[in-house]
Amino acid sequence: MSLPHWSYVAMLVFCLAGTLPLAAYYHLSVLRQPRRLLLTVVAAGLPFLLWDLYATRERHWRFDPAQTLPWRVAGLPLEEIAFFVVIPLASVLTYEAVGVVRRAGRAAPSRRQGGVR
Repeated sequence: MSLPHWSYVAMLVFCLAGTLPLAAYYHLSVLRQPRRLLLTVVAAGLPFLLWDLYATRERHWRFDPAQTLPWRVAGLPLEEIAFFVVIPLASVLTYEAVGVVRRAGRAAPSRRQGGVR
């Protein structure tokens, strides 16, 4: 397999590498609550996964075999399925980290709080 086959995987790894450290740095409890996290990922990802399955079967779009890994599940590349896990996880981690920063008062002051105008 050539380097372009790994580009989708690399993007997913990049997303995780940018957000997983937030859990440790901000002491987030997201990863310590696996059931809640799983429910969130399923609720966010499943509708889009089903839509993706439908759209590819109806040939609304396709995945270029030259840019994805050869392994498929129900016609979707493995990395496409992983997308529906990685992106909701990265979103939850980012959302929780922003909440911690705001609660700690380290967020940029707004105009009403006498911030820069």
